[in-house]
Amino acid sequence: MKKEELFERYRNIILSIEEVLYMARKGIEEYKAKIILKDGTNLRIAEKWISKILDKYSYYWLDEENKGIIGWDNAPHHENLENFPHHKHLKEKVIPSYETDLESVLKVISKVLKDE
Repeated sequence: MKKEELFERYRNIILSIEEVLYMARKGIEEYKAKIILKDGTNLRIAEKWISKILDKYSYYWLDEENKGIIGWDNAPHHENLENFPHHKHLKEKVIPSYETDLESVLKVISKVLKDE
């Protein structure tokens, strides 16, 4: 799904999209963005695609002071987790993550904001 379609699907939680950076070269695409959410928090997005396959990602949901709420990524530094390298940061704790793409992260954020 294209980013525009995905952002349209979650327009109920998105206030604006800022700092978009897109680069493409020889089968490699990189995408970075900052999404301002309607509650004043923001989501920092960084993705690297190789041959149309998501290779690296990080999605960091930050509060109004840019302190972490939840951060999802697949950096290979928590080998002990069952879903290595996919994990999420919850304050000081790192746990396995099954949200491994932007859509699943937006789904979690949408549910949290709806339940508040």
